[in-house]
Amino acid sequence: MRKKTWIILLLQWLSVPLWAVTHPSIYVSDSDKPLIREKIEHCDWAKEAYNRLKDKVNPYVERHRTDPEWIVSRIAMYWKEGERYTQCYLKNETWERGEGNAPVPTVRMPGMRTWNKFYNVPLEERTPYNETGDMWGVSRTDPSAPKVLVPYKESGHMIRSNNVEILTLAEEAAFLYWLTEEEKYASFAADIFNTWLVGTYYMNPILDPGQSSKGKGGYEPGGILGYYDYEQIHDDLALHAAAIYDFTYDYLLRHPHPHLRAMGKGLPEVASTVFKRFIDIGFIRGGKTGNWNVNGWNMMLRPILALEENDAYADGKGRSYYLHYLTTESTPYHDAIPDILKSYDPVTGLWPESPGYSFGTIAMLLEFSTLLKRCGIDIIAGNPIMQKAALAAFPWMDERANMIVFGDSRGGAANFGTFEHLLAYYGQTGDTKNSARVAMALRTGLANGAYKRENAGWTGLCTYMARIPVTDEGADMERMSYSPHHRLVTMKSKKDQENLMAVLYGGRKGYHLSPNGLALQLYGFGYALAPDASGYESYWSKDQRYHQSATGSNTVLPGYAEGDITIKAMEPYVDSESFVNAQALNPCINICDMEAGEKRRVVAMVKTASDKGFYVDIFRSNQMDNDYLFHNVGISLNLMDAGGKLLPLTETERLDKIYGEGYNWFKKLRRAACPDDFKAVWNITSGEQPLSMQMWMMGAQGRELYALEAPYTTLQQGLTPKNVSTAPSITPTLLVRQNGNNAWSSPFIAVFEPVRGDASVVGTEKIKVDEKVVAFCVESEGKRKDYIFSSTSSDVVCSFGKRQAFQGTFGLITELADGLEQIYMVDGRKIERGKYVIEALEPVSVSVYRKDGEWFYSSTGKVTVRLGKNMYKVEAGYHRLLK
Repeated sequence: MRKKTWIILLLQWLSVPLWAVTHPSIYVSDSDKPLIREKIEHCDWAKEAYNRLKDKVNPYVERHRTDPEWIVSRIAMYWKEGERYTQCYLKNETWERGEGNAPVPTVRMPGMRTWNKFYNVPLEERTPYNETGDMWGVSRTDPSAPKVLVPYKESGHMIRSNNVEILTLAEEAAFLYWLTEEEKYASFAADIFNTWLVGTYYMNPILDPGQSSKGKGGYEPGGILGYYDYEQIHDDLALHAAAIYDFTYDYLLRHPHPHLRAMGKGLPEVASTVFKRFIDIGFIRGGKTGNWNVNGWNMMLRPILALEENDAYADGKGRSYYLHYLTTESTPYHDAIPDILKSYDPVTGLWPESPGYSFGTIAMLLEFSTLLKRCGIDIIAGNPIMQKAALAAFPWMDERANMIVFGDSRGGAANFGTFEHLLAYYGQTGDTKNSARVAMALRTGLANGAYKRENAGWTGLCTYMARIPVTDEGADMERMSYSPHHRLVTMKSKKDQENLMAVLYGGRKGYHLSPNGLALQLYGFGYALAPDASGYESYWSKDQRYHQSATGSNTVLPGYAEGDITIKAMEPYVDSESFVNAQALNPCINICDMEAGEKRRVVAMVKTASDKGFYVDIFRSNQMDNDYLFHNVGISLNLMDAGGKLLPLTETERLDKIYGEGYNWFKKLRRAACPDDFKAVWNITSGEQPLSMQMWMMGAQGRELYALEAPYTTLQQGLTPKNVSTAPSITPTLLVRQNGNNAWSSPFIAVFEPVRGDASVVGTEKIKVDEKVVAFCVESEGKRKDYIFSSTSSDVVCSFGKRQAFQGTFGLITELADGLEQIYMVDGRKIERGKYVIEALEPVSVSVYRKDGEWFYSSTGKVTVRLGKNMYKVEAGYHRLLK
């Protein structure tokens, strides 16, 4: 008998339609196998990724050969005979009860919608055949504490994460089976999949009679419930199961679950029934727009692609039917991709929400693009916003490739898989220009150690190009970015040995952003040393009121918390048609002057050497009573007078007044009255070259200083130096209280320096401070002096003693031991010190600086420059020799 005929007869005997023999098809087809094997053989990153995958999965697979019940027994199921529920009910977003008794164990529903503070113990320590649903957990806020048994109804996401972990192991084993053709991997994956499949088949969708999910559940439209989770955007078990099904399809046909025969049903019928429940309920639940919509499609896409074509089903709803509503036509419950892309800002490329959602959405859409391309659907062609959205990550990325944190985002590494999907697409389409640009982005991540291709996992082995093209394109050197929607500016120094970075932004409600006031974050050594607090467990956590309010930010209270901002000055300048600057006046200086409500904040970064620099913070607030809050990660905070002597601090139980509930989270308050200049030192790490943040603040009447302990800054490891200020540690915080003295005329003026070892800045000296002008000098080692000028209006003419004047928004003059180093003015007409003068008839931004013994200038307009006896009249231009 011919082989093909034998296969057809076998499939007919198994009641499998002929159209079902196309698996795998979601990420790869059988024709891709030689290419992936070649990738593993010849590319170091792929070989390591493959070996890591085997090292992770093999111990479980080998155990399964002699103890097949071990892994299956750890799936969270309703195991107990008589309580194998077929219908679950929830009440107030918590599992209430179950009804029915299936002939097989059914998959356990998560115990509650909300988070708790625990994560699961390792698989080896979990209870086999767990009949109660109580889960052993480790505290996120104190991982060293003993494990505790968490009741089922208080288990947060522990049930779902348990099952996702096991299904993920099966998914990885399924890929290894397809690639190696070793049946030990298929046996492991199939036993998990079959147990999940039949256990889900008997389950009806959740019912919510009280409609705490904004819907009744079941198959009725509306609300946020998934088939098997409280939120459709978390209904992800089928997402993993679809990949298992796709890779082990032939093995599953040959080794069906015994219960399928008892049911009289074939694998494709039962699998498609289960997958279509997840899809059909997803189609009428979740969210129509925003990240909910994209996350919802992410839950559905793999199950959709696991289906056959429309004519395989009596209802005519197969792969193409569902894909139409993703790629082309929006519904009352979900936007399709053309409408999704309208959410991206055409200028910045940013999604309107906080960073985690902004870049999570484009990462998902670009993975969609890879999978849809296999179906002959190209969603990148004609949509350049997708590339812009991917590359928009760079201005919001620090030098360690961690994303900035604001709103309810938690930070962490940028997703370079986004660029890998783009690179693969451009490689397939022969677009060398865009391929070079994306390759540059990937090589930037590889060069600074922020990205490692060997972490690709099985999906990367399937979809990433074997090699990143070598390109002559240089990395984008943006120094400033501005998103009007997010009310946020990032400032970066020119890449050097030690980079500076600051984030300045106004508050906003909605879009997963927060009413945090006019806030500032400062960086040093690649880390956000003075970040926004983001250590709360969930939206329902009590400490969310601290972390997501102005009290978790570096700002001034009371007053402005959210609302429109005005950029009074910015340099390097970002025009209204751009996300980042095109030019920069000076290689060493950035400045942004932002106004919001009754508050105004000027932030400048000044690079003094390749490995040194400082920040200037001038904060005006038109209130009689103000609190200046500054959180810095670290282990302790010391306050001292301008001469370096520790200030005597008195312990106090509470503040006599507070500006919001977040204040209740401040502990161990120590107080000192201090109207004079003072210094604060945050000790971040100890050792040979300890890290610290040092601050010099100029005094004012009515000042009290409080050193206090704020909650931990983050729950994530690796985001702070030596993981300081992660749970359960504290964040040392300074509160400068100014009573009865309006902070518009007596602003908060501070200079910050991130320090490794010894500090460079040695002190500050006030020149003039009033309701219009701030002028002072920053003194550094080597007799360097930086004279700083800030004015509330470029119309104000200020003179400071003999032959020293300023008329502009911001100015800086640097003197070294051997003479003048640079003059810098933003939106000004005149800046003068002694025999050095820059003048203009109209407000301009200009910089004159010395480099290798020669003078250069940059200017946005015509100016006259006098350097001693030499006079120059120059036109607009950047980094030109002064002659």
